[in-house]
Amino acid sequence: MGMGWKIAMAVMMLFFLFRLWPTAKAWMENGPKGSTSDWTTAALLLGGVMLFVWVLTKIV
Repeated sequence: MGMGWKIAMAVMMLFFLFRLWPTAKAWMENGPKGSTSDWTTAALLLGGVMLFVWVLTKIV
């Protein structure tokens, strides 16, 4: 990939971040707050997925 494409992709990423920042900020301020049980459930699910991927890599 040429340097021109890399610069174009970097400019596009900065543009996307610039456009999405107000929406992300509003979501963080006005979105639902998670309880302790919500975070525990999320951590257990992520841990289960990581364990599953680890098992699959050990099988192969």
